[in-house]
Amino acid sequence: MKKTMLFLFLLLAAAVVSAQPVTFVVGDGMENGPLKDKINTNVSLLLTEFNAASSVPRALDLSAVSISGKAIRSLTMLWRNRPFRCDESRVVERILRTGDGYQLRNIPVEMTDSSGKVLYPELVVDLDADGTITLVNFAIEANLYRKVVPPGVPERELRHRQIMLDYVEQFRTSFCRKDLDLLELFFCDDALILSGKVVKKYICDPVAVLDRPVAYPQYTRTESLANLKRVFSQAKDIKAYISDIQVTRYPAKDDFYGVWVKLGYESPVDSDEGYVFMLWDFREETRPQIHNRTWQPCWLDDAHTQALKESQIINLNSFDFK
Repeated sequence: MKKTMLFLFLLLAAAVVSAQPVTFVVGDGMENGPLKDKINTNVSLLLTEFNAASSVPRALDLSAVSISGKAIRSLTMLWRNRPFRCDESRVVERILRTGDGYQLRNIPVEMTDSSGKVLYPELVVDLDADGTITLVNFAIEANLYRKVVPPGVPERELRHRQIMLDYVEQFRTSFCRKDLDLLELFFCDDALILSGKVVKKYICDPVAVLDRPVAYPQYTRTESLANLKRVFSQAKDIKAYISDIQVTRYPAKDDFYGVWVKLGYESPVDSDEGYVFMLWDFREETRPQIHNRTWQPCWLDDAHTQALKESQIINLNSFDFK
């Protein structure tokens, strides 16, 4: 009886700790005022709800949070597969200005995978100009962030790089939330256009942008998507990671960028690692387009004996611009 009571006490104590409230404070980057107060309250409510929902466990209840419908849907998908909590009672982070609002980075959370291993990712939270949360994703590592957004970048290029990074982090998180809709968009043949936080197909003629379209390894795109569908249906726990990233502006055309990402995922069912390339076009700054996207596996055989050669990896130099 005593052992049972002790177990119940420890279980209750663990639940109380997990459900602890979190106070978030914007540390720098914004003057005091009603908007700063709203963001502090809004993010505090979000982090506290993560703890409350993970301690039971239960689905998220975001009714008290000022958050967009898209962000709710995205978080709900993520929560079904990768619930997490914030063990900090107080979080202070600098706020960044973006082209359409604000962004908070480096928000620490903790999660446990299916094998019992504890992971410590960080969240990135996007907000609109009114302080409403518009998107929540897992952030890339701080050293990789500095490669994408180095100090001293001109303001216009900074906005471009923030948008590209947002999409890369959204793409990575889509594996964790099993977002087949976004992944099917990535693997389609059409161009993509970004309007705010929404990604849509956009049919355009690549010859209008390029002298010589790249010959893509189509079979890898088709097979990779089919394999992801199989993994998503069979594996509850999926971890995705980015081990390297490069953003290169085309020298003769300031509005074109190449984004090269080394991305992998792991699950109890399967794992894979490959090179992602995206050709970005910012000639219409409010409606940036991704003309071309490629996925190339690091290994050309199941035994991992034939590596993709560096000369075979598609990058910005693979294209001939007009």
